[in-house]
Amino acid sequence: MHLMFAPKDLGFKDGTPRRPPIFQWYTTWTRFRHANVQAGFFFVPYARQRMAPLAKLQMVDNSSASYEFTLDQDIGVQVSSPDVAGLGKLRYFAGVFMGEGYDYYKASDFGLTYMARVDYLPFGMFDDYSEADFERKATPRLALGAAYAFSDRDHRTRAISGTTFADGGTMRSNNLTVDLMFKVAGMSLLLDFYWRQGWRLPGDAKDMLGEPVPVEAARNGVGWTAQMGLFIPRTRLEVTARSSGVRPSRRVETSIGRLDEYGVGLNYYFYRHSLKLQLDYFRQYGPGVPAGVADQMRLQLQAGF
Repeated sequence: MHLMFAPKDLGFKDGTPRRPPIFQWYTTWTRFRHANVQAGFFFVPYARQRMAPLAKLQMVDNSSASYEFTLDQDIGVQVSSPDVAGLGKLRYFAGVFMGEGYDYYKASDFGLTYMARVDYLPFGMFDDYSEADFERKATPRLALGAAYAFSDRDHRTRAISGTTFADGGTMRSNNLTVDLMFKVAGMSLLLDFYWRQGWRLPGDAKDMLGEPVPVEAARNGVGWTAQMGLFIPRTRLEVTARSSGVRPSRRVETSIGRLDEYGVGLNYYFYRHSLKLQLDYFRQYGPGVPAGVADQMRLQLQAGF
């Protein structure tokens, strides 16, 4: 169980928390290597960046594209294998989720979310869900991933995340992602691509004048992330850079706005991810940013034990 108690996480409004303090809770059965079973409230194993433990990120936070297109925490059951057939090259995940996200305590209409993911590591297993290359081996390591999810009657604009639809309706959507993690000699490279195409099931909500609320289009579009880290030789200092983007669909109606993100960072690892100091700077711009452009600088000290 992973709990959170910050006022922002609890959704305080008028002095009253609006969300439970549960960030994740689940249990896992690992008796069968090729069919581990996990049940509870946890991150849907869909996109690489959101599957990576928060403590093992290379920058202070995930990319904007990741937050737009990834699937969030949800109640569900998944079956997986960390090493299919003992080959040391293949993993899989498959699951069924409620599709309600943090609204799991509300009555469900059984509009479920179904997903499957496969990871292929052609050169053998390595810690590909840790974004920095601490081992600095001269031998290259590569992980390729792909996932698909179908979300049925989703009440939120971003497939298990985002806000609820103002018209009170739902959305069905196809979601696809592919990604790559590459490490060699202290250099790490993360690439991912996202695609979403959905269609709305309008609601019957009315405004204060009794008029029907306009139907908001599904957030159809694509996104990507390109992120690199490089350790300065013979030091614990790592230089990082990231480019990320979101583009609205040109083929179907959409409510996504264009967004571009560029950033750089410095990390000093006193003891790998257990004790590290991170500094990064990002600029976002485009119609998807409320003011058209936004600058952000973050300094974070992380201690884990």
